[in-house]
Amino acid sequence: MKQKNYVERSVSFRSTNTDENDGRTLEGYGAVFNQLTEITGWEGRFKEQIAPGAFKKTLAERIPIVQWDHGRDSRVGSVPIASIEELKEDSQGLFIRARLHDNAVVEPVRQAIESGAVSGMSFKFVVLADIWRDAKGKVVGPDRLESLIDTGTLTRTIKEVKLAELGPVAFPAYAGTSVGVRDLSSTPYKLLAAERQLKLLGI
Repeated sequence: MKQKNYVERSVSFRSTNTDENDGRTLEGYGAVFNQLTEITGWEGRFKEQIAPGAFKKTLAERIPIVQWDHGRDSRVGSVPIASIEELKEDSQGLFIRARLHDNAVVEPVRQAIESGAVSGMSFKFVVLADIWRDAKGKVVGPDRLESLIDTGTLTRTIKEVKLAELGPVAFPAYAGTSVGVRDLSSTPYKLLAAERQLKLLGI
């Protein structure tokens, strides 16, 4: 099942000191492979994981930018707040090391990260390839997906993504390596999600 809209996910990360001890290096994992995450909400109830290799093609094509709060902050805006020194897949997941820019706009963000007040990072991507399976491990096609999406028996494995942007956020929707804001737009899933949202709004 292919997905056209961007998805945002929240993960934990940490800031580290360099040899200069300036605390401007961000380091951690933006995604962990083969780690099942429970997804529960108006869009359905299922488990999800990211497969090794999901970022391989996108990293070869384009290096994403690092932004604060997805560029939504009125002061910082969409200007990148750091330069990526290393971004790669390893046996554990998507590893990132980046250097925060040294300027007055980024400094409050750096201080918040250093103090531990901000400990969440979110990354934005498009799912290009995925596989849904039922409790018995059988592949679930679009014709069965709608009837099973609420049962909690499905597992979604993301096989390929297009990574656009990542960075620290003030209010990650979930802690750790859980899922953040989701905008699932695939058909027929797009139709199902839209219907659920309308019901919640009483329309």
